[in-house]
Amino acid sequence: MHLTIRKKESGKIYTKEQADDLTSKKGWIFKEEIKSKGGFRRVVPSPVPIGVINESIICDLARKGNIVIAVGGGGVPVYTDEKNDVRPAEAVIDKDLASSLLAAQIHADEFYILTDVPYIFINFNKPDQEIKEFLNYADTLKYLNEGQFAKGSMAPKIEACLNFIKRGGKKSVITEAFKLADKKYGSKITMEYEDDRR
Repeated sequence: MHLTIRKKESGKIYTKEQADDLTSKKGWIFKEEIKSKGGFRRVVPSPVPIGVINESIICDLARKGNIVIAVGGGGVPVYTDEKNDVRPAEAVIDKDLASSLLAAQIHADEFYILTDVPYIFINFNKPDQEIKEFLNYADTLKYLNEGQFAKGSMAPKIEACLNFIKRGGKKSVITEAFKLADKKYGSKITMEYEDDRR
C-alpha cells in the first residue's frame, strides 16, 4: 500500500536568506509564499488525523448544551511513542479533517463548515458556474476527483464532509458564515439524495 503524506506551510514568513540559513542549520524545508513576494514559509508534513484526545469529554460537554471549541486550527499534532507516551509532532493538522473526525467520533448528526461562499460551486468563477445545493456522496466524490475544488481551499472542506458522511454522519453542510441562520443558503451533502433535486 502506498501512503502519501501531504505537506503544508507552517509558521512565519522568512526572507530567502533566512530560509537558506535555517535549511543549512536545521534541515528545514521551505516553499515560496504566494501571498508575500520574496517570502518563504517552512513546509512540514500534514498527516490525516486518526484520533482526537478527550473526545468523550467534548461529547459529554456538547450533549449537556455547552458550546465547545475544539481542534481549533486542526489542534496540536501529537503521536504516541513506543513507550505509549504522548509526544509533540512537527506537523500541521488540517482543521477541516480534524473537525469532521471529531464530529464523527462524538456521533454528531450534522457537520457544518462555515466559509466565505454560500454554496458549493461547480466550474467556480467560470461562465458556466453552477450552484450545487444538494449532493450525494457519489456525485461529490466524482466532482472532487475531477479537480472541481481548489486544493488549497475548497478540496479539504469537501474531503472533510465526505469523511463525516462515510463515518456515519447524516448530513454535511458548507455555507457562508454569515448565512448560517438562513436555511435558503448552504450546500447539503448526504449519502443518498433525499429528494429529486440534483
